[in-house]
Amino acid sequence: MTLPDKDSIETYGGALSNYSDPIDPTTDEDAAWRNKYAANVAMMTHTLTRGARSFLGTTGGATQIADPSTGFVHDNVWGDGAVVKLTGSYVSTGTYFFTAPTAVSDELGVSHDVNLRRAWAEVESSDGTARFATAKVSGAQTITVYTYEDVAGNGAIRASQLVGQVITVFFI
Repeated sequence: MTLPDKDSIETYGGALSNYSDPIDPTTDEDAAWRNKYAANVAMMTHTLTRGARSFLGTTGGATQIADPSTGFVHDNVWGDGAVVKLTGSYVSTGTYFFTAPTAVSDELGVSHDVNLRRAWAEVESSDGTARFATAKVSGAQTITVYTYEDVAGNGAIRASQLVGQVITVFFI
């Protein structure tokens, strides 16, 4: 397996042992070192962020969301092409919905089903207004993002589209 799947050291052939001591360290690999990095890589597949997708808060009449005009838009462990970009839409005040591909191919050309497990979101706000975003995995390939702000500045947080604000959703 490879990302986006979860692996164990067994995925990489299990722990190895040397047949003999490495003769040339520039061409021979010691099993103890290989076992360490194989175990580390395998364990990273359990909690490593699989991807992120930025978007702009939109007006209530628009169903399609817009990408930020500059800076980061999206990337995933399975690539950054348009075909693997999470598609998003505005649902209602303070609610956005994203869909990931059902399956993706790794760099070896092997297809993997996408099964999202957790999501979180943040708002890039710099004007002092309290703005928040939360996210939850709402299906195997779907994420719902909720956005809020303190419009009056009095601590009364309410759902908001966050028009023009950059919101980023992350997922594993």
